[in-house]
Amino acid sequence: MDHEKLLLFKYLDGKASLEEKRQLLDILRNRPEAKQELQVAYSQWTEEKGRAFNPYLSLDEVLKRVSNRHPFMFPALAIAAVAIAAIFIVTPFIKRNTRSAPSAQVELYAWADSDEPVVMLPDGRKIISQASEMRVSCLPEGFRIDGQDYGANTSHRAQCMISVPYGHRAKVQFADGSVVHMNSHSRIVFPSSFAKERKVQMLGEAFYDIARDESKPFVVDIDDIQIKVLGTRFLVSGNKADERCVALISGSVNVSLRDTGAQSVTLSPSQLCTLDGNGKINVADVDDFGGMLDWTEGVYRARNTSMKELLSYLGQYYGAHIDYSPAVAGLSCTGTLKLKKNLSEMLSDLSRSLPLVSSFEDGIWTVNLSNN
Repeated sequence: MDHEKLLLFKYLDGKASLEEKRQLLDILRNRPEAKQELQVAYSQWTEEKGRAFNPYLSLDEVLKRVSNRHPFMFPALAIAAVAIAAIFIVTPFIKRNTRSAPSAQVELYAWADSDEPVVMLPDGRKIISQASEMRVSCLPEGFRIDGQDYGANTSHRAQCMISVPYGHRAKVQFADGSVVHMNSHSRIVFPSSFAKERKVQMLGEAFYDIARDESKPFVVDIDDIQIKVLGTRFLVSGNKADERCVALISGSVNVSLRDTGAQSVTLSPSQLCTLDGNGKINVADVDDFGGMLDWTEGVYRARNTSMKELLSYLGQYYGAHIDYSPAVAGLSCTGTLKLKKNLSEMLSDLSRSLPLVSSFEDGIWTVNLSNN
């Protein structure tokens, strides 16, 4: 059982290889007697980390490789992926409730991912978008999603969720005029109306442009940190499992530990705040945020960028594993790439500008130099 526990812990910490994930899923699918012991081990892990685990988000990389875009790949693995989510789904609910988190926070972690952007309305309806960048506006009596109106409960108690999968983005305009740009693999939960308070919960990465209201601060909760502002522009990123960051473009924000409030810092423009895996808040001055916000325009701007850095970014944006040779890593490029809905199109665009050829096999993309 020690080997199985090691696989589980590596998986939960985001360090398991694709082969190790396959092994773990195979154990959970074919060895029912191991489930109880692994459930205990899972509970130990959540206690040590001091937070609940979201099985759907961690499985997303594997699920993408067996999605309907590649139905011939690993059909048994897709079934096993559902099994592992089911085994560990109870603990996040219990864990989050013990922290007295609002019900919306529980939903934020519990709802499974979709291959397309989705808005969950207060009445439970799920509106699926086919756009690479979904557009959502909060109206007095409902929502406008990609140009179509939907009536809905807009009281401050009614909660909405937006889920943005890999390879997509969303732009959301709240009723108070505030705007949030959501990056690939992100989620947000918010009240239909800001009549009582302006507060959202999120996962992933988002850029906020907040309308000023001194009587009602805007609050963002992400994992164990809370960001409070009056009116400002800032970027929040929690895509790295061991680090969250806040980059302030203009205005002022206060960042604190959500549960204890033991640490609190106020950022000035052109400052970057990070919370590391040890729970320590660090602040640094930044001369240039570079391309941190290019994705809000739907592009990636390469500025004499190495292919190693570019392919790493594309792997994160599309939730894909990309292998490449040292010769490819040594190349550099300058130009603007339009972020499209799938990685295949992006790699094809690169191949038209650079001597590259790409292939997909066993859930892994490989990029090599072209012989032509």
